[in-house]
Formats: sequence, structure tokens, C-alpha cells
Amino acid sequence: MIQTKTASDKPPIKLLIVDDSWVLRRVLRGTLSQRDDIEIVGEATNGVEALDLILKLGPDVILLDVEMPVMDGMTTLQHLMIHTPTPVIMLSSLSKWGSARCFDALKYGAIDFVSKNSFFQGIDGTAHSKLVIGKVLAAAGMNVSTIDPMQVKTGSTEFKAVEQVVFCEECGTRNSAVKSSVEVSIVRCKKCGDEISTAADQRHRRMNYLTVIGSGASGYGNLLKIIPEFTPDMGGAIFVMIRDGLEPVKSFVQYLDSISDFQVAMGENGAAVEGGCCYIFSAEQDVTLSPYSGTYSLQIERIGNEFEDNSIDTLMHSVVAHLGERSQAVLLSGDKSDGSRGMDKIIEKKGNGIILSPAQCLHKHMVTNPSVRHSLQTDLDEFSLAAEIRKNHFLNKEMVVTA
Repeated sequence: MIQTKTASDKPPIKLLIVDDSWVLRRVLRGTLSQRDDIEIVGEATNGVEALDLILKLGPDVILLDVEMPVMDGMTTLQHLMIHTPTPVIMLSSLSKWGSARCFDALKYGAIDFVSKNSFFQGIDGTAHSKLVIGKVLAAAGMNVSTIDPMQVKTGSTEFKAVEQVVFCEECGTRNSAVKSSVEVSIVRCKKCGDEISTAADQRHRRMNYLTVIGSGASGYGNLLKIIPEFTPDMGGAIFVMIRDGLEPVKSFVQYLDSISDFQVAMGENGAAVEGGCCYIFSAEQDVTLSPYSGTYSLQIERIGNEFEDNSIDTLMHSVVAHLGERSQAVLLSGDKSDGSRGMDKIIEKKGNGIILSPAQCLHKHMVTNPSVRHSLQTDLDEFSLAAEIRKNHFLNKEMVVTA
């Protein structure tokens, strides 16, 4: 039985429980009322009651049921994130982790999602208490920003001046051109004078810059804000390694691709890596990069259900071995230190290292050591981090164009 009553100067976490099931509310009360660092300040049975109590009680964390009468949890969440952003853990008896409903909740601002079936099926009381308490404590350590569900994200970015390498088909001379807009322009060959168009439909883009994003299973919500901010014209490719099982990652890929302009795909063994694409992997996979016919291909082996502690490190080491300073390491929320050594190597080779602000991470372990070792910026939220990634891709973009 998990129960500790100890003196502490830190005020307890104020928790609001919102669920129309009195059985589940009783179970949660029995688990959480034993703690002196968590105080249940109120209970509600629907979203209307919840929004009223949130204004009166100012909870630090909210447990919110998805399926409720009068006003359901998703509608409540959207109202809440507009007016009084608060860390929310969603509960559902009909949806499970890795479902579209789960990712909807994370997209609209929830920071965690729990299937209510797990409260009653096959776990003992101690494990159950540890699960719930751990999620509440982690949630209380997060900063949550306003999210307007009606706000349209254009994914636009400030276009940077980009050098293009242009080969003339007439005489083969290598030419250079600098573009500061996406408008069609003409380059004249410095040797023979032939005109070379740099229109988007006449140029070939090489995958010559690669960002590797490492995340724990707690980083899905971060990724749902970051990846849709990318546009195919920013150049290069994105790799994302998630420390979660293969099946939920596959579901996430399908969901993320449906809301992104940047093409999102599950990485496949032997596939050529193309610019303008985001490839996602599970930590159940061992992934490396190999040169292939002037480009790169993916080499993937299935590790098994128990993934290793260094899957992100392995991927980053492989990428920097081939791309050197044209690689970038990014770390998000995660409860393991995987990715730390990989980021060390990329920074050593003059590549970039970026971390999400610890305040935006449900689990901060993955970002803590790299931020200290490399004095990295620690105040980037998801949108600022996405802008930083875009900027580095545009600055390193190189286009090879033939007339």
C-alpha cells in the first residue's frame, strides 16, 4: 500500500476529478486521498459542472472523462484550453492508448491519456496507485499554453536566402544562384549564356540535411504540435524515433500524416530517404542509415517487444557518421536518457542540438543532461522549437537544378 505522510513545505497538488461514474470517482478518491502531496479539491459529473469548479477552485491538475452527459470531455477540454489552460489527464472507457480519439485529446491540449479499463483489469492495488499517482505528479510539473481549436495553422515560414547549385545541360558548367523567395527565376550560365529555370517543377531536391527527433511515449502531444508546422519546401528530411511499441507508433503515423503538409510515413527497410518527408520509427526497431546510389537508404531490423535503451543514440550516431554537420539532434519529453550520447556526437561534429523546454515535457529526464552539458536553450516551446528546426533546414538547403 502506497501511503506516506511526511511534513513538507510544498503545498499539495490541487486535483479536480471529472467523471460521471461514481464508482471510478470512489476508486480514485481511495487511491489519491492517502497522499499528503495531493489534495482532491472537488468532483464533477459533467463538463458544465467542471468548468464552473475550475474557475472557483483553480486546480493544478484535472482528471477528465471523455464520455460524459451534458458536455463531454473533448468539448470541455477545448473550452478549458482556451480560457484557463491546465494540465489535463484524459480518461476513457471506450478508447484506448494509441487510438485516434487519444491523439485528438493530445492535439487539443491534454498531456496524458488513460484507458479506464486499466483501473479494473488485472493490476493490483499497489501498481494501480503507482500508475495514477505518477501521472498526477508528472502533470503538475508541466506548463500548459492556450490552444484555440479554431486557429488555423498555416505552417508558413520566413523564406531564407538559399544558395542553389545549378548545372547547365548545354555545357555542363556549375553555376550558383541565391534565391530569397519562392518565385520562379532564371539563371544564366556563366560560360555559354544558356538560360536555366529554377521553377519548382524543374528542379531536383537532394536529401542533404537531416533532423533526428528523439521522444519518449510521453512526447506524442509535443510531436502533434511540432510536425504539422513543417513544410516540404524547407528541404531535407526528418527522422523521429519514439520509445514506444510498434503498433501505437503505426497508429500515430497514420493520424499525424492526416494533419500534416509534410509527408509522414513509417520507415521501411530498404526505402530511399527523400527530402520533404518525415520518417517515424518505434524503439522496437534498430535503424541505421546507409549510402545508396547517390542518396541514402534505411536499414531496419526488428528488435522485439523489449526495446533497448539506446535506440535513439544508435540512429543519431548513424546519421552523423554520414552527414556530419548537416545533421541536427532534437530531444523531447521522455523518461530515459536515450539520445543524450547521440546528441553529443552530432554537436561534436558541428551539427545542431535542440531540446524542448523542460516545462513543456511531461517527463524531463531525456532533456536534462544534454541541456546542462551543452548549455542549450531551455525555453523553447513546441512552436518555437519547430521554427528553429525549420530555420536550420532552410539555411542548409541546397538544390541541384538542371536546365
